[in-house]
Amino acid sequence: MFYRVKALAQSGVRITLHCFYKGAERRSEVLEQLCEQVYYYPRKTSFKEQLRLRPYGVVSRTHADLLPRLLADDAPILFEGLVCCGLMAHPALRDRRKYFRECNVEHDYYHALGRATRSWGKKLFFHIEAERLRWFERCLRYAEGIFALAHQDEAYFRQHYPSATAYIPCSHGNDRVRKPVEPETPYILYHGNLAVAENEKAALYILTHLADAIPARIVIAGNKPSRAIREAAAAHANVTLVDSPDKEQMEQLINGAHVHLLITFQATGIKLKLLNVLYAGGHVVVNPPMVTGTDIAELCAVGRDDRELIHLCQHYIDQPISADDQARRQAVLDRTYNDKRSAQQLKQILFEA
Repeated sequence: MFYRVKALAQSGVRITLHCFYKGAERRSEVLEQLCEQVYYYPRKTSFKEQLRLRPYGVVSRTHADLLPRLLADDAPILFEGLVCCGLMAHPALRDRRKYFRECNVEHDYYHALGRATRSWGKKLFFHIEAERLRWFERCLRYAEGIFALAHQDEAYFRQHYPSATAYIPCSHGNDRVRKPVEPETPYILYHGNLAVAENEKAALYILTHLADAIPARIVIAGNKPSRAIREAAAAHANVTLVDSPDKEQMEQLINGAHVHLLITFQATGIKLKLLNVLYAGGHVVVNPPMVTGTDIAELCAVGRDDRELIHLCQHYIDQPISADDQARRQAVLDRTYNDKRSAQQLKQILFEA
C-alpha cells in the first residue's frame, strides 16, 4: 500500500490518506510528505469488538470522524482491503465513486490461517472471522471498480462482480534486479514474519522435512519465532535461526542469500516477499502454491514435492548467478510488476471522465 501511495503521488495524484493504527500512534513523515493530508485513527481492539456480527477486522477500523471527512469533498474513494470497507455501503456515500483494492479473498485467507495455526482458540477465531468476512463481502456490490492483484483472485471477483473487476498487479517499490552480495559461505534463506501461522508452518516444514537432506547452510529469519521453531532449528547443525532481525539486518540477509527457499500452503493473493527476493537477485526455489496466480513462475525453480525441493536447493547452491539470468529476470518483472505502469492504470480508472 505504501508503494502504491508513493507511485500515485509521483504520477501527480493528490491524496488524502485515512489510516488506522494499533497501539501507540506513530505518525509517518514520509506519508505526510507524499500526501496532501494524512488522518490517523486508533483501532478498537477490545474483546467486545470480537462479539459483533460484523467482522472484527472491520469493526476495529471504524471511527466517528471518518465519514464527515470523506464527505468533505467529492474525490473518488479507494478502499484498501475488505477490512477497511466499513463505509462502502453507507447511504451518505451511495453516489460517490468508490473503488476496492483487494489484498486476498479474505474468507479463504482466514480459513487457511485457521488450518495453519496450532492454537484451538485462534482456530475458532479465524474460522468465525472467515464466515463473517464472507457475509460482509456483499458490500462490494456498491463498488464501481474492484482491483485484483493475483489471477486466481481476479477469477473469483469476476465471477461474483463481473462488471467491476480489473487486474492490476501489486506495488512493491523495486525497480531493478540487484546483483547478490555473495558471502564467504553460500546459504539458503527462508524469511517471513514467524508470528504468522502460515509462515510458522512453512518454517517448521523446512526444518522437519528438508533441512537434514540439504548439505548446505540454511538460515531461517523472521519476527518472533515460536518455541517449536527454536527447538527444531537447534536440532540441526546446518541451520541458523535469526530471531527478529531489524530492517537493515533482514535486507542484508536477503541480499546475501544465494538461494531463497520459499514455501507456502496458502495459494492466496501474491506473496510480496517473492517479488522482493526476485529483485534481490539470488536463485529462487518455491513450491507450486507460492507462484499460483502470478506471472513469474518462469523465474523460479518449482519443486512439487520434498524430493524435488531438496534436489533444486542442492543444485542451485553451487550454481553461479549469471548476468543473462538477471537481465531475463528484469525483462519479465518489468512486463507485469512495474509500479509506475500500475499507478498510471489505476489513475486512469479512478479519474476517467
